[in-house]
This record gives sequence, structure tokens and C-alpha cells, in this order.
Amino acid sequence: MDPDAVFGQLVSSWGKVDTAARERVGAAGEEALVNLLRDISGSRVDHVSTWSDGFGYDIAFSRGLVNAHLEVKSTTRRGRFTAYLSRHEYNVMLRDPRWTLVTVRLSDDLTIDGVGTVPNDWIIGSTPCDSSPAGSWASCKLEVPANVIGDGMRSLDDEVARRLPPW
Repeated sequence: MDPDAVFGQLVSSWGKVDTAARERVGAAGEEALVNLLRDISGSRVDHVSTWSDGFGYDIAFSRGLVNAHLEVKSTTRRGRFTAYLSRHEYNVMLRDPRWTLVTVRLSDDLTIDGVGTVPNDWIIGSTPCDSSPAGSWASCKLEVPANVIGDGMRSLDDEVARRLPPW
């Protein structure tokens, strides 16, 4: 094979994404977090993404005076964290002060190993900008550095935060 053909093969194989595996990990992370939150006394948890993707978040959580809208991104990787954010999720984040991007790290058997959050200001500074009315982004890939992800969920009360394994 000539060098251009080899390069073409490498680029082609790097670009392949196992979307079924990504969906399985994503669903497992959401479900595991829903179950963990439902076990907390006085909590109301609505897994809204199971019946609509129009909210721009996956879980509505309330307990006492705390109300949160949680967009969950899950991974089984250690170290590097990649999330795909839709433009709709981004726009909801901009207008909804209760919106939080939650990172869920799963073990090989898809149980929760760690929970963290990504600050909204980091997301705003890391997403693309539309340069013309003729084109706009619909989704983006975020490579979130480990030092950006905070342990637990600061938007929830102390009892809830204590039950979440650190990122």
C-alpha cells in the first residue's frame, strides 16, 4: 500500500464510533444515577429522557428547596472524559439556572464509580461559535480535562452530595 492509502485506512478506522456501545453506557449511567437518587429519602426523581428528549436534560431532581435539571454524560474510561453536547442541551443550559452537566464514571459492570460536574462557564468557553447565519453547529464533542470536573454535584444538598462517589 502506498503511504496515502495507509493514511486513509488509519483515518477511516479512527473515525469509527461504536454508537451502540455509547448508547448502552449512556443509558446505564442515567439509570444508575436515577436509582441512586431515588434511594435518598424525600427525593423526587423524574427520568424525563425515557419519555421525551425535548427537555434538554435527562433527570429532573427535587428534594426540599433543591431543584436540579441534570444532563448526564457517562463513560467507562479512566482519565480522559469525552462528552457530546447537542445544541439544544447547550441552549437549555444558557436559559435554565438549574441545568447541570453531570459526569458519571461506570465500572466494567456498569455500576457507578464516580460522579462529577462540569462548570457551565467552561462549557460556554469550549463550544463552537457560529460564524455566519448560513451555518450553525448542531452538536459538539467536548474533551473535558480531569482538572475541570468537580467531585459530586454542588447544586444538590449535603446529604445527597455525601452519597455520591467522588469523580
